[in-house]
Amino acid sequence: MGMIVVFWSPFPGLAGTTTSLLAAATCMGLEYSARLLLLGLLREEDESVQRAFYPPEKNPSPLPDTGMDALLRLLQNRKLEASMLRDYAQPLLRERLDVLTGSAKPNAGFAMLAERWLEPLLDTAKRAYDLVLLDGGSGTAPGWREKLRNRADLLIVCLPQNRLLLERFFQSSESAKLSEQKAMLVFGQFDPGSSLTVNNLQRRFHWQQPAFPVVHNTGWLDAVQHGEAIPYWFRNRKTSHQHENHRFVRHVRALAHALIEGAGRNQPVFGGKEDKP
Repeated sequence: MGMIVVFWSPFPGLAGTTTSLLAAATCMGLEYSARLLLLGLLREEDESVQRAFYPPEKNPSPLPDTGMDALLRLLQNRKLEASMLRDYAQPLLRERLDVLTGSAKPNAGFAMLAERWLEPLLDTAKRAYDLVLLDGGSGTAPGWREKLRNRADLLIVCLPQNRLLLERFFQSSESAKLSEQKAMLVFGQFDPGSSLTVNNLQRRFHWQQPAFPVVHNTGWLDAVQHGEAIPYWFRNRKTSHQHENHRFVRHVRALAHALIEGAGRNQPVFGGKEDKP
């Protein structure tokens, strides 16, 4: 049985939620043998996923009988089985990383379906993949996104390196809920020169679960704008300590390793012989 991992931020546009998710997924897909699914919810939102992995001239148009909408139809007709999921997803890295495109329905229409069918869909996906990765968006409004966060086996809370906003968050009801579930903090677009280090922030806000920085990296931000996410990781996975991208790669590797460990699928592909189950 796999694990549902949801990346979410209480602060829209400040914590690099989507870019951290894409970086961790790319790293895990290339460096571990776990089977991963990047599961899209709404097509208008997972355009960033398509943009990250496909150059504009090669971006495949979603087929009418693939992605989230096709799976929801099968669920409603009680015909969906775990073994069928890969037939409806786009393979990015063979046997390691697939992408399932989001629903073309408007938000309100999808919300009505999600209330009933999202949970059984996630249960089915967990039987087919080791990790199911979702972008939970941002904000704290109630509804199906809140249920998605509560349903996560592991919630990745993406936060800015901003003391005022962090004080507001850690005094909120959303923060209080985190003690009830398995969670990690990710400080995105991180400035390593700031006095607000991860250790200092953990002490200041009495956070006992894992926390990770993901440093700001212009090369990665450019790569995910031009369909170069996978080539970027190939080019930079063995950089020297002096290289401008080394710190970013090291940060993402630490996060990816924690996710893989949490899923019990620590079987590396690079750097040693792949373990056989």
